[in-house]
Amino acid sequence: MKYSHTLLIGALVLFLLMTGGLSSAAAAETTGQVSVISLTMDPEVLMPGDTATVTAVIKNSGTTSVSIGRALIMGVNEVYSPEAKAYNSVGMLGPGDEMTFTFPITSRGQVGTYYPMLYLDFLNAGLSSLKYTFAVRVDDTQLSVALIDQPDAFGESRNEKVTVRVGNPRANSLNGIQITVSGDGVSSKQTTYFVGKLDPDQYVDANLTVVVDKPTDISFDVSYRNGQNLHTNSVEIPVALGERKVRAEMVLNNIEVLNKGTYYQITGDVNNAGLEDAKSIIVTTGKATPVAPMESYVVGSLEPDGIAEFDVTFTNPESGTVDLLVSYKDADGNPYQSTVQVTLSGVIVSGNATADEGFPAGAVVAVVVILLIGVCAVVAWRRGLLTDLRKK
Repeated sequence: MKYSHTLLIGALVLFLLMTGGLSSAAAAETTGQVSVISLTMDPEVLMPGDTATVTAVIKNSGTTSVSIGRALIMGVNEVYSPEAKAYNSVGMLGPGDEMTFTFPITSRGQVGTYYPMLYLDFLNAGLSSLKYTFAVRVDDTQLSVALIDQPDAFGESRNEKVTVRVGNPRANSLNGIQITVSGDGVSSKQTTYFVGKLDPDQYVDANLTVVVDKPTDISFDVSYRNGQNLHTNSVEIPVALGERKVRAEMVLNNIEVLNKGTYYQITGDVNNAGLEDAKSIIVTTGKATPVAPMESYVVGSLEPDGIAEFDVTFTNPESGTVDLLVSYKDADGNPYQSTVQVTLSGVIVSGNATADEGFPAGAVVAVVVILLIGVCAVVAWRRGLLTDLRKK
């Protein structure tokens, strides 16, 4: 009887040990069949104060379902995920199934690399939790903004070209990049210059046209996004108004004035002595009345060191000098004008004789005829020819 009782107790103990071992083995198997198969961050690298979106994918590679209670990210001192964003009741994950979680994670502002943890709490009896540590990098490197080309001087209310280089020195892509120009008395043809996305170590050169009405500071402001986090950077330059040294410059040579009787004619050469092309060149006269056949002369365009002939006609000069007016534009349409004074003394009549200043050729001829008649009359009077004529 004692022996039977002892045998019964031993069998019971053996059964409990066996069932307990099976339960532990099942728990270990169940825990081991859930794993993290993917974890990504957007953006990949944070800036101080940024928030990233963490996307984690888990998979049940076992043959039995697993019940998951909570899913959350356990932060560290410098990066955190709000408790309110945790999944408090996940549910069942069947065999072979996957499940995706998204969490926000935010930098408190300190630069460095930190290691928060993805935590899953299993509800199955005897199962332990899943803990997955991952790296979060915080870098304060900003988008690079530099002014690489500008005029040597800004003309008042003129279109001037500047080139801004925007580069990405960070380890991750930046998007939504756009450039705006600001400043007191400053405007731009481009309200906003859209760059878009820049991958690491890439740059783009933005050609902008700005107009400055007075001495001021021009600010080139660049806004961009790291993920969904908005950031700005800028570069500022002081501006003093003046004339550009490299612009086109008109020079007039070989000027000749002809008196055509009823009008004057000026011929000559116009030369571009500047370093840029001159567009829409027109020559006309001032302090006189332009008349046909050549009230104004359209030269057109001249490259640097280019030369062209011109021919203008006028009448009614206000004084002994007239102005030759040369108007032209640069490649941006900015207007310029230069003036050369031309004297009318010693003007060539019909290309041969000289005439006094201000007398047209017809008047000169009339004076000569009158003088000849007068001379003939005097000679006739002295020789008595007039007396003989009276007697007859």
